[in-house]
Amino acid sequence: MSRWIALVTFALVALLLLALSHWRLDELSRQWWQQVRSHFSLPQMRQQWRSVFFLQRAQEALSRQDWGQAEQALREALQNDPKNQEAWQLLMMVLMRQGRMKEAEATAQKIADPKGRAQALLVIADALYMRGDFEQAERIYRKVLALDPDNAIALNNYGYLLAERGVRLEEAERMIRKALQLRPNEPAFLDSLGWVYFQRGEYRRALPYIERAAKMRPDDAEVRYHLGMVYWRLGNRSAARKEFQTVLRLNPNFHPAREALDALQDEEMDEEMRGERVRT
Repeated sequence: MSRWIALVTFALVALLLLALSHWRLDELSRQWWQQVRSHFSLPQMRQQWRSVFFLQRAQEALSRQDWGQAEQALREALQNDPKNQEAWQLLMMVLMRQGRMKEAEATAQKIADPKGRAQALLVIADALYMRGDFEQAERIYRKVLALDPDNAIALNNYGYLLAERGVRLEEAERMIRKALQLRPNEPAFLDSLGWVYFQRGEYRRALPYIERAAKMRPDDAEVRYHLGMVYWRLGNRSAARKEFQTVLRLNPNFHPAREALDALQDEEMDEEMRGERVRT
């Protein structure tokens, strides 16, 4: 469908250009016309349409997990339209899926637009974080923020990486607070800030942020796990147990919740046994 939309748009613009070329224009209209021509030149429109065509071929190859065909089509798309950000990001994903991380980073550096380059590098940084390569992820997060200091997702994800590791928590708080200034109602950012406070042992301060995030994302297993951990540290075992049980219903393979639930039950059993000894 999008291919036909692109073709119809191309045809309409071509007709517009042809029609307007025969009109007599005053100076103001002529300036406007020059801007239109520079933005909608026929060769440029043709290249953009070809880029859309190759992007669709890449998406079809991705659905078959044919990484080689997808890569070839994405490179064709970018050859026709170097500003196609979707194609750049998909190319990063294809290269990383094949384990070609260094090549993905080198390819991202070729993007002319600084924000587009930052967005492509962010894809790589997030992938490295998910793989547990924290040192390399940090290095690339720093590159992203040097290019785009107001990239809210990079600010949050880098801050959360530090919070998860329990290091440089003041720096993590600053980054996540800046992300929240840019996007105040983003539940992931609220959860991240709450987790910073949790890691600092400030459980009561963490609670409202994570509770708010959980209300906004009730099916997010990680947020519900964080909420359970805060309840547990605050001594509300009943609420903590419910959260851990909810997490395991949402994702039975969420191992931290299973471990926390087991530890909570062991703690309660130990206290019961100590109580029985006191009574006897």
